[in-house]
Amino acid sequence: MQIKKFISLSLCTLLFTVGCSSVDNNDVPAVTADSNIEIPLSSEQQKAVKNSIHFIENSEFASKDRIDTSIVTIQNADERTWENVWSMVAQVDKHAVDTTDWIITIGDRSGHDFARIVCDSDTYEVIGYIPIE
Repeated sequence: MQIKKFISLSLCTLLFTVGCSSVDNNDVPAVTADSNIEIPLSSEQQKAVKNSIHFIENSEFASKDRIDTSIVTIQNADERTWENVWSMVAQVDKHAVDTTDWIITIGDRSGHDFARIVCDSDTYEVIGYIPIE
């Protein structure tokens, strides 16, 4: 009886811990899921990723040569994303980004060898980038 209570309590604790753990919605993978199953990108997302990589290659980012372009995550922008998006010369206009646009993170986020690019979901063109803090 004691073993059944212990197992039940352990399972409840485990489920509670997993269910309440912090999740960063900015890291929703587009290429792999938590179970390491590849999730194919739509053709539209592939165009946006290609444009993002081209943007990085032509940028003045200090670590652009160290960015692993095989690591890609995509998430939707939110209503305040525009506040953090910059073109190469200035902050973008409030109306440049909407909640249908994509934030494409390319590279390994464990260091500074990555870039966060914002693309228009209608044209797949780069709107700007989010500086790394």
